[in-house]
Amino acid sequence: MLPGGGPGLASTKPATGRLRISPGRGGLGDTISPVRQRGFGFVEIIIVVAIVAVAGFLLMQYFSSTAKTVEKMQQDRPLARSRLAADQATLTSVQSLVSTYRAEKGQNPPDKAAVLGLLVAPPRFQCPGNDFDYEPATGALSLTISDDARC
Repeated sequence: MLPGGGPGLASTKPATGRLRISPGRGGLGDTISPVRQRGFGFVEIIIVVAIVAVAGFLLMQYFSSTAKTVEKMQQDRPLARSRLAADQATLTSVQSLVSTYRAEKGQNPPDKAAVLGLLVAPPRFQCPGNDFDYEPATGALSLTISDDARC
């Protein structure tokens, strides 16, 4: 015999404590379910704090790796400076050919195509997209990219 009733009948009165006995589905048996309480428990709050801490840690890792990447890019500047220095050395050799042409002919080459004709092969600059400008009146040569930040 079940407490609080006849044989096979379940009590619908809440039991003392946090559990209550209620009739099962279709009257096949009794089930015990916890009484719903409002608010968050200690475990739920700890889980949320842990998730927020992990997310914060991952964000810190992301931003610190971004800062390291920026540092590395700034350290790679010497490579850009050396490329620009190589381009200036190439320009100096072309300038010496223009000076030799002026010494032999008594005048500057008429245009950039004439300067390129003095060379065995077109100059190969190290900075991508770099080239030289030629001023026929003065015979001056200059690089189109002269800033190592653009190299």
